Amino acid sequence: MRIALNYRNIDPSRGGAETYVADLTRSLIQRGHEVTLVAEFVKPGAVPKEAAFLPVLVHGWSRSAKIWSFAQNSQTVFEASEGQFDATMGFINTWHHDVIIPQGGLRAGSRLHNAERFDSPLKRRIYKFLKSASLTEWQYDRIERLQYAPSRKARVVAVSHLVSGHLQRFRNVPPSQIHVVYNAIDPGRFAVSDPLKVRALTRQKYGLADDTHVGLFVGHNFWLKGLAPLLEALASRQRQGLGQGDPSITLLVSGGGKLGPFCKMVKRLGLAQSVQLLGFTPDVKALFHAADFFVSPTYYDPCSLVVMEALACSLPVITTGCNGAGELITHGREGFLIPTPNHQAELVSALNAMTDRNARRQMALAAHELGMAQTFDAHVGHLEQIFAAVAADKYQSGSRNPPQAKHFINPQPTSMTQSTESERAPL
Repeated sequence: MRIALNYRNIDPSRGGAETYVADLTRSLIQRGHEVTLVAEFVKPGAVPKEAAFLPVLVHGWSRSAKIWSFAQNSQTVFEASEGQFDATMGFINTWHHDVIIPQGGLRAGSRLHNAERFDSPLKRRIYKFLKSASLTEWQYDRIERLQYAPSRKARVVAVSHLVSGHLQRFRNVPPSQIHVVYNAIDPGRFAVSDPLKVRALTRQKYGLADDTHVGLFVGHNFWLKGLAPLLEALASRQRQGLGQGDPSITLLVSGGGKLGPFCKMVKRLGLAQSVQLLGFTPDVKALFHAADFFVSPTYYDPCSLVVMEALACSLPVITTGCNGAGELITHGREGFLIPTPNHQAELVSALNAMTDRNARRQMALAAHELGMAQTFDAHVGHLEQIFAAVAADKYQSGSRNPPQAKHFINPQPTSMTQSTESERAPL
């Protein structure tokens, strides 16, 4: 099939969504499909050279203006390419597609869960009001209204039942248009030839003894991902006397978020000896192999890729019911699922359980099995069925052109790596 994927910047170093688009492109091409990327920028080497590229010009001074510009200009590109594709897919902030996969979930869902970070009901109401009143948030909502307009009847891929519920609640998307397909990973991405050696060297680098219980937290938005309640839970363990001797836990925190407030929090809670705020870590693979378990007490995550990656690396996971990936975890088997980050007693209990080496060893085996099952082969197989249904509808309606020979929008595939607006063809 001829498939177009629409995403603004395809650069795996920027985050999980960008990694997903690159992996999806690679997987579809390996399965024999022709893939065209409709994007502003594609990082050199991020996707196979067989991928074609349709450049989208982006202009504007503000963030919201650039978001709207990319969405509008993407629509122009698709309208000019009418009939060239069997199926088109968009991910976020664009609407002119046959299939939409909102990997970041819905804005209303995000606001709802984000507000739970505040313990005061008044603060929650103020937060939701200020967010909904901002120009950028208004722009996101405007785009979502276009994405899920009833007249479009686009098929929607929800990456979890959590997102499916939000689609029905906030955008009135009929259940018949929703396909729940969990996110997927490349389980081999974090494999190393000698795991024990990597573990030993990484622990040595961070001054961790072989018998230290090491938890790993990875994320960029520390507030949203629940780092604050996690630190509170670790401090609670110490106050209860559970953090002394063998049951102590050292937490490694990796991510590009603002460290200042959390450095102060670590000091205030007396966690300076047990929490290492590493900042952005290029080689997060080594951290996975150095850790004993993964913890992500997030307030909101539609379906966390990093949780799946941790599982594939044999790390039992602690996460919340606010994380779509948590729907895959059986409580007590591959890890622990707590209702929300604010359930401190349950979070402390889960942390305590991770210091039981025998139980953790069994959970690690189950975690590895679950993580390795979250493959792109299974994931893309579900997407292919959706794409095939789209193509069949187009064929029956006569809106699809006959199949053509494999082509490239740009004669030289390397042109997809252009990084400046002046080098891109204007619309």
